[in-house]
Amino acid sequence: MSEEMKQLRRRRNALLRSSDWTQSNDSPLSDSKKNEWKTYRQSLRDITKTASPKLTEHGLLLTSSVTWPTKPT
Repeated sequence: MSEEMKQLRRRRNALLRSSDWTQSNDSPLSDSKKNEWKTYRQSLRDITKTASPKLTEHGLLLTSSVTWPTKPT
C-alpha cells in the first residue's frame, strides 16, 4: 500500500472514531440525525475507492487533494 493511502486511511479512521458516538443506542441524536451521520460515515469508508491522495513535500497528506464528505452539523 502506498504511503499516500496509508495516511488517507489514518485520517479517515480518526474521523470515524471521532463519530462513533453518533451510532450508539444511547446517543442523544434523533433518528434523522443518526441517519445523516450514518451516511457520512459510509462516505468516509468509501473514500479509499475514489480518492487519489497526494503528499506534501514534507511527506504529509495534502488534505486538499481529497474530497472529504461534509460532516453533519
